[in-house]
Amino acid sequence: MAKKTFIAMNNPYQSVEKVFPQAIDKLLASPFSYIGIKNKPEIPKTLIDLFEDTNQYALHTIDSSSLGGRAIDTRLMNPITGRPMTGSSSGTAINVLLGINDLGIGTDGGGSVLAPAMSLNLFSFISPALCKKHVEKFQKKSTDSLSFTPSIGFITRTYDEISKAIMISINGVKSSSTAPLSMLKVENKTKQLSFDTALDHYHPTTCSIDLSSSRESLIKFVSDQVEKNDLIVSLEGPIDLLGLGDTVLGHMGPLANELQANANKGLIRVANMANAAACTIPTENYGTAYVLICKDKPEQITKMLRVASTLAQGQDPLLEKYFTSFENYFPKEFPDI
Repeated sequence: MAKKTFIAMNNPYQSVEKVFPQAIDKLLASPFSYIGIKNKPEIPKTLIDLFEDTNQYALHTIDSSSLGGRAIDTRLMNPITGRPMTGSSSGTAINVLLGINDLGIGTDGGGSVLAPAMSLNLFSFISPALCKKHVEKFQKKSTDSLSFTPSIGFITRTYDEISKAIMISINGVKSSSTAPLSMLKVENKTKQLSFDTALDHYHPTTCSIDLSSSRESLIKFVSDQVEKNDLIVSLEGPIDLLGLGDTVLGHMGPLANELQANANKGLIRVANMANAAACTIPTENYGTAYVLICKDKPEQITKMLRVASTLAQGQDPLLEKYFTSFENYFPKEFPDI
């Protein structure tokens, strides 16, 4: 745990705004997790208290984020690709990738938790119901002029960590039910990706839409479908590899708009705006994840987790080797020095 703090203070990707070294004093048992939070007032202290009161978590860092809430962060670099980091919970996602924190807490308006997590092959979850009374004070407008209330979300390296955080924070979520569920599998008209055959077990219905469509049309689609189905599943990505998914850039002519569309951000742009809960489950391919969306109710989130657990896999060993290894940031000295 001390090594996590050393890396945070070293701040190799400029993703940390403040470190709390005294977090180690709260370590009473194993397993124990460090929390990093986006530097936004939408995240209330009561949520941090909820986790710390379990004696299994401690607040470790305040994380940087994209200026103005942009969907890309031109001040931070994606550690995997070397391109501009996906925003706006950019520093929070980076600090989870580096192993500085085990649980990152950010805010999501139009994909600001889901997209950064996807860009680093991490797990994520959002729920508009989380701390709803507090978050409702922060009405916002997106860069494409859509009004919304942000939601709070989580980012982790492992499925077990994200599942644990959800169980702690969402009242009423119990162990997974085995009852049948109705699933809508969304295929992208403009780009075909291979879905995991494990989904066939649920006998999903399938529809094909253009995931680069306008936010307004996708919001309506998600809002309608979560009323008809227990779960929507989309396979999206690679995020911000072949383009840059940012409205500020995207409105500046046809070429910039094409670059925005090539960022491959689909339903992650609208899950929160449709007032739905969502999670992302990374695949073995860079920046690509299953996006699971459901009605923001405990019983539906339980069903979503049941499917998510069948899709989840361990983190890529190379990501662990290159980003969480202490020796990468503090090389061993020669024996005679």
